[in-house]
Amino acid sequence: MNRNSVSCPGVSGVLSDGATHPPAWVASCKPLSLRRFWDGPKPVPVEAGSACVGAAAEGLAFFLTYQDSDIFSTATADQQKMWTLGDVAELFIKPGTDRSDYWEIHITPNDFLMDILIPDRERFMGGAVTWDEVIAPSSGTQRRVTVGEGSWSVEALVPWQAFALDCAPEAGAVWQFSVCRYNCNGGLENPELSSTAPYTVAGFHRFEEFSDLLF
Repeated sequence: MNRNSVSCPGVSGVLSDGATHPPAWVASCKPLSLRRFWDGPKPVPVEAGSACVGAAAEGLAFFLTYQDSDIFSTATADQQKMWTLGDVAELFIKPGTDRSDYWEIHITPNDFLMDILIPDRERFMGGAVTWDEVIAPSSGTQRRVTVGEGSWSVEALVPWQAFALDCAPEAGAVWQFSVCRYNCNGGLENPELSSTAPYTVAGFHRFEEFSDLLF
């Protein structure tokens, strides 16, 4: 299957001092719009979102910004099931098609984190790998959440060590990823979903439809 491809430029100054918003490093990246691809070729969510991604010396860097007229999450601690508790930004990162493992990282507007390492999707979805097993590892993700009037944003840094690496992949390496969102303006029972990856159905674990990330 042909995926859309996204360049992952080298960046610096991630989570440095928070003095600029958006952070200066995003000028090196092409913003990606979140859409509802499964509803047709051009549908956009009611409230827009965008994402930037780059390779810093310390890890994979993201900057996400979401329009949101009703920002909320009832999360009270890390490692709760954030997608059931309100608005959430989600990062899915798969370090190459030759590996079965991938990270699913959630960040809430009230600055809580859920990160799960899924070693094998079919075994996890089939129950052979338990929730307690996937929630046990820590990605070491650092983040800065900013909430404004009618919008919120996340700057995040996922260290290379989360992928068993000491530094950024070599130039020419290809990973897969998707930035996703639950926007709960319609209530917890009817969140609006959107993503940067062109899913044909609204299922965020469909890594065959993740975008390629080109280092």
